[in-house]
Amino acid sequence: MRDSPVRVILVGAGVRGAMWAQVIGEAADASLAGIADSDEARATRARDSHAPAALVARDLAAVLDSPQADADAVIIATPPSTHHALVSRALAHRLHVLCEKPLSEDLDEVTDLIARARAARRHLLVGMNFRYLPSSQRIRRYVRTGELGAPSYAHFTYHRQRDGNRDDLNDYVMSMAHPMLLEQSIHHFDLLRYCYDAEVESLVCDTWRPSWSTYAGDCCVSVLIRFENGVRANYLGTWTAAWNRMHFRWRTEFEGGALIQREQFDDLVRVDFDRGLGLRGPNFKGDGEAEAPVVEPLEPCTPFVDDTRGLLAEFLGACRGDLEPVTTAGDHLESLLVVQACIESLASGGWVTLQELRDRCASRPALARPTGEGPVLGGEPS
Repeated sequence: MRDSPVRVILVGAGVRGAMWAQVIGEAADASLAGIADSDEARATRARDSHAPAALVARDLAAVLDSPQADADAVIIATPPSTHHALVSRALAHRLHVLCEKPLSEDLDEVTDLIARARAARRHLLVGMNFRYLPSSQRIRRYVRTGELGAPSYAHFTYHRQRDGNRDDLNDYVMSMAHPMLLEQSIHHFDLLRYCYDAEVESLVCDTWRPSWSTYAGDCCVSVLIRFENGVRANYLGTWTAAWNRMHFRWRTEFEGGALIQREQFDDLVRVDFDRGLGLRGPNFKGDGEAEAPVVEPLEPCTPFVDDTRGLLAEFLGACRGDLEPVTTAGDHLESLLVVQACIESLASGGWVTLQELRDRCASRPALARPTGEGPVLGGEPS
């Protein structure tokens, strides 16, 4: 067990990197040893705001070569195309790594990094921080305790007009083939897997691009999902809505009632099902005749800050040897396989079974495959 703060190198000081700099800078059990960014002025601003003693450099190699850094771990907040090289370099220096999602758009690169982390005996986590929202933790608790009975089915909707031309948003997603799937829906798929405590058995998917979208690729996603525990989920997510007001609603039906999350980061209510009420009064019941929803008391949450703090706490605990992490690259691979299944369903027009994709990955051992045979998310084999 380690008593001194975990020394972290941050790679990337953009939109997400600046958030990481803030959260690490505020953590009592962590310190920023260095910040690397191709834009040194941006890295310097993050350093001056949150870690005056941190080393600033243009790339990770320069930080690692400096004895001043002396780090225990690396957090990577750069575009997906850079992840494989950066994670590989950090693991080669025997550092624990937390990388923003997706770990890679290439499944073979993901399995390669998992193998490298195991060989180095270092932890490799992926930035799925929405798991640490109080609302997500509460839904997962209900599923695992069975307080409302077994979950049966769900409806998850996310409508957002996310104009990719904004200066405060990452621009690399503008040219991705499947920006919604890989950058946003993957969070939602991860939440469904995590909160329902089950893996996806099969799915069928459709994606499309409205004419007014700012994205080159498909930014609307509709999926029917079957989980291995029998739960069904109907998912609709878009970054190209025709209303600038954000709309989020996640409803889960249990045998004994329902949980309804009405905002992206909070506002969770519980309904206790009164079966006999359906036998009385009119067929279509108004609010005064139906069961009253009860607000679930949740801890206050600052979006993107407190959930990132929860993920950082898991990472630091793993680095110190205090806990076995759950938000790992191996777990992330399951969410990536859900994305890949969506892409393959779109191509085939039918249902895709996840076990087929798992078997395909298992049959292609990392670090021992012929060059140029990797399945690429949303594209032809590399």
